[in-house]
Amino acid sequence: MTKNKKVLLGILSFLPFIFFIVYMSTFLSFMFEMVRHEEFSDGGSEFPAEFTSNIIGIVVSAIIMGLLSLGVLVFFIIHAINNPIVKSDERIIWILLFIFLGMVVFPIYWYMKIWKQPTVEA
Repeated sequence: MTKNKKVLLGILSFLPFIFFIVYMSTFLSFMFEMVRHEEFSDGGSEFPAEFTSNIIGIVVSAIIMGLLSLGVLVFFIIHAINNPIVKSDERIIWILLFIFLGMVVFPIYWYMKIWKQPTVEA
């Protein structure tokens, strides 16, 4: 694998975690705005229009995070199955880690099994 592909895979392995941070910060910001609005509101039951942009941000970041996580999950499972460097018993452990820990394990696998392997120039 060339160095450019390794770098691209590294970026893709960290992106779901970055979008998770964006999602959580947007969600917490929305929650704090809701609490603040409830404290200073006059008791009206109408939904403020400025919250719509926060909800859209939450939904968009969740969708991007989910699609990226799914794509990277499928790629790394296939890579772990086809990688001759990964032993058969280790392969099962990696696949289970991918399934249950997902975005936390992606950068670890990328570093240990892709980045540290010898680079093949095209």
